[in-house]
Amino acid sequence: MLQQQLTGKIMAGGAFALNIVSINYGVIFAFAQYSAPLQALFGPVLVATFIFNLSLTYWNYKKIAKRGLQRWGTAYLVISMSAMVILPAAGFAASSSYDPRTAMTILIVAVYPPFLTTLFIGAIQAGKTYSAHFDTGRFTCNESHTGKASINLAGNRKILLAFLLCALASGVFLAYILLSRYPGLLQVVISPNALFLAFFYPALAILIIKIYNRPRNFLSIATFTLGLCLMIIFILPLLMTLPAVNDAENSFKSAYGENWRDQIDPAAKNHILLNKFSLPAYFLGFSPGSYNYQKDILFFEGTAGIDKGIKLYCDVFRPPPEKTDLPGIGSTIIRIHGGAWIAGDKGIANMMQMNSYLASQGYTVFDIQYGLTDRVTLPQMMIMYDFLDGIATSLPLQSSDFTTIGAPDSVTGPFTLDDMIRHLGLFSHFLVQNADEYGASPDSVFISGGSAGGHLATAMALAIAGGEHSQLFNPQVNVKGYIPFYPANRATKILEQIGGSAEWVDVEKLVRRDSPPCLIFQGTKDGMVPKETALLFKKRYLGAGNKYCKIIYMPLAAHAADYLFTGYYNQAFLYYMERFMLMHQ
Repeated sequence: MLQQQLTGKIMAGGAFALNIVSINYGVIFAFAQYSAPLQALFGPVLVATFIFNLSLTYWNYKKIAKRGLQRWGTAYLVISMSAMVILPAAGFAASSSYDPRTAMTILIVAVYPPFLTTLFIGAIQAGKTYSAHFDTGRFTCNESHTGKASINLAGNRKILLAFLLCALASGVFLAYILLSRYPGLLQVVISPNALFLAFFYPALAILIIKIYNRPRNFLSIATFTLGLCLMIIFILPLLMTLPAVNDAENSFKSAYGENWRDQIDPAAKNHILLNKFSLPAYFLGFSPGSYNYQKDILFFEGTAGIDKGIKLYCDVFRPPPEKTDLPGIGSTIIRIHGGAWIAGDKGIANMMQMNSYLASQGYTVFDIQYGLTDRVTLPQMMIMYDFLDGIATSLPLQSSDFTTIGAPDSVTGPFTLDDMIRHLGLFSHFLVQNADEYGASPDSVFISGGSAGGHLATAMALAIAGGEHSQLFNPQVNVKGYIPFYPANRATKILEQIGGSAEWVDVEKLVRRDSPPCLIFQGTKDGMVPKETALLFKKRYLGAGNKYCKIIYMPLAAHAADYLFTGYYNQAFLYYMERFMLMHQ
């Protein structure tokens, strides 16, 4: 008994201290953001806090704590589970806002309260647990929790228990999606949010055990084991990202030398990300920074032929004019959205906060549209975009701040790859002609896109740099590098159905010895764009005698795993992406 009391006091004291430290650091991070100190240290502390809170809740149940203390444990489970759902949803909503004030409002109203409340309840439970041991030297027995008698659950309780068991069983399917190359669109959601699931499912398992109230029963033991296994599985992406970052480091060293960071202007290091990954940012998000933006700038309106009726727009994100010492000043980034060449749009569908973050670093960022084809039908893709459209249009503050996700009618037609590339070429002329108005520089241009947008970004960058398509692209555009995310370069069947010139169907034909540097984001469990696609593209570079194509493989990452801006995948990649651009701008 004495040993159990001591164990309980140590657990409770540790949990209380961790919760208090986490609450205080969360407040510090809210104000300091990127420059918050000791982020690398606080990350493990935060993970330990959640684990201690769950362990203490289960300990109190197993040791038959007082009813009041049990209620605090139940409150912690319910609130923490709610937080693990609200935090990623609210974080995505904040990162999908044009207006930085809207983004900050969402962070303040929907992110920080559930996070801090979870820790606050955890601290109360820990404090009461410590006091129970200290004051009484024992827990008070809850007679309904002896596990000796058969307990008849009320009807409503049975329904609730069945519902929660089904929810727990869903974790097995989600774990399968995470560990496999699942071809469905659900993969997009799972891998970047896995750490939230790592704390959601064990909390759910403990809640089920408490409701069932038979701790020694087979179902309770199996439930606890399943919750623990799911926690381990869903924490794997975080743990495996660390060696992936080391591989990225080695890749940069092989291309640029052991001291490659010395090539970056020391003044720039005061602005770019200091940490390869910040767990506080994962849970709490980053503020969008300081930038200006203009929406829906018309850069082409078709009046004849296949283009008749089409209207192509772009958004531009710029640093504030008074910010003249930012590292990205003097460089332009063109961002091309994905969507299997049939759907998608600029704005919320194109990882919005990437635009605003890069603008806050000094870059002039153009998020552009191009003609989408109706020559191919992919029902699953369209269902997903229609579903996400419905969610986006129902978000608070949506009316003037969010765009659609699916394919706007004004950009859809029987377009081939030739037409899409031509549309990108029209934007290159718009960029040169309006460079002064938007503070852009055609002399230093980077091109980036994801999936289908990654394929088009690759085609555009290689075509401009090759100089063989001057009839399409403005020759004054100087491509310094390009950053494709999971580029669908070998989706040959779809590309052939869309139709177009051979070099757009197979962009590897455009690779030359002097092709611009390339940095690729690729998930190892991408069920839509196999990881071999990036590797084969890199081999094409090496075969041409060009070593400046680098791939950062993200472990267990599925397609579009970068959509969560503050996810471990996107943070780690952005750390190297910034440095890649600074070395080549």
